[in-house]
Amino acid sequence: EHRTNTTTLTYKYPLKYIEGILIMSKFSGSLMGMGNPLLDISAEVGQDILDKYDVKMDNAILAEEKHVPIYKELVDNHSPQFIAGGATQNSIRVAQWIMTANGKSGQSAYMGCVGTDQFGKQLEECAAADGVKVHYMKDESTPTGTCAVLVKGGERSLIANLAAANNFKPSHLETAESKSIYES
Repeated sequence: EHRTNTTTLTYKYPLKYIEGILIMSKFSGSLMGMGNPLLDISAEVGQDILDKYDVKMDNAILAEEKHVPIYKELVDNHSPQFIAGGATQNSIRVAQWIMTANGKSGQSAYMGCVGTDQFGKQLEECAAADGVKVHYMKDESTPTGTCAVLVKGGERSLIANLAAANNFKPSHLETAESKSIYES
């Protein structure tokens, strides 16, 4: 029970106040996020690549058909770094780094939709390496979402291809593994 000036609220779990913030005592310290998972494919590129794909520096765009070949080109020709990306997944990864630094490893989870391709496997490996438990919905008909991170002279541009990230279905939340994450 929590009393405010005008209302009494009843909660399932005990509450406590810390510096004016209402905290549910049962909260185990875990954090879960859901969003659009993207495999960031980050590489140093020359002006020729920017011109070829009509990309301006310091820009972030959604991929058009003309951009689709860039992901394979980066992998084949530019020795890229692979990073588990997408805004929410990035936030979960950073939160996990902070928790790990404070002795709480394995405290975060993330859900979204990926394809059943090599990029999906790479994305799962990257997130796991960062200490995040992922439970991706797998879409067999759509490739994993990717983001080309084009770096030139300390500046970058992003080309995001959401692909399977757009295909998350609420039914994924009804799986036993999903429930084991969000009901813990």
